[in-house]
Amino acid sequence: MKRIIVGCVLICTAIFLSSWGFFGHKTVASIAEKHLNDGAKQAVKELLGQETLADVASWADEVRNQPEYKNTAGWHFVNLPLGLSRRKFKDAIESLKNENLLTALTLNESVIKNPNATKDQKIIALKFIVHLVGDAHQPMHVSRAEDKGGNTIQVQFDGKGTNLHSLWDSRLLDHQGLSMTQLVAKDDVGKSRIRKWQRATPTDWLFESYKISSKLYQEVEKNNKLDDAYYQSHIAIANKRIEMGGIRLAGVLNELFKNGVSYK
Repeated sequence: MKRIIVGCVLICTAIFLSSWGFFGHKTVASIAEKHLNDGAKQAVKELLGQETLADVASWADEVRNQPEYKNTAGWHFVNLPLGLSRRKFKDAIESLKNENLLTALTLNESVIKNPNATKDQKIIALKFIVHLVGDAHQPMHVSRAEDKGGNTIQVQFDGKGTNLHSLWDSRLLDHQGLSMTQLVAKDDVGKSRIRKWQRATPTDWLFESYKISSKLYQEVEKNNKLDDAYYQSHIAIANKRIEMGGIRLAGVLNELFKNGVSYK
């Protein structure tokens, strides 16, 4: 019985830790699937087989504690001090010595482009790209090191205790009460905006998240008891970041697979 209880605790913990991965990342990937061109669709099918982008969207979180992937823990975020201008942000992120979200995305894209990489290597790289583009659009993944991306900043939301990171990982989306299918159906951005969003660079995506997280920090310093007014004024931001992430993920994959996929 004790083993059963421990097992249940571990399962519940895993579900909690991957709640954003299960819903937010899955939604980003599902939106991306709507915007893939034929070449990207074929390449994804060749690499993933019967699995979809949505099926593998949270894989990078699921394996991060496995010995062979422990080095990827720092791939999911960028930590920088607040108050940087766009130029100083770019300089700071490009001068970071530790592996981070931007370097990880670049690394995995290079694997896809490398004709000498194996199929298995490209499958793993694709799974990471799907996840990392989602992470880049979650504001609290581009935040401060001293509070672990808002994980140590306690807030009240819906009358319950949580932290700023978890609030933006899942609690706002949970409060909305929409299914993934319903959120994907809300994706109705016009072609001109799609082109504009896809022209932005990964550094642009990260700076967008940085500006949002900077504002979120300032807000909770003034008041950490967040009510329905907070939800009403912020849920559109969360939804937009998910939509932008999906459309940009499609843009990345359309470009990476414009000539198909090859491997040794």
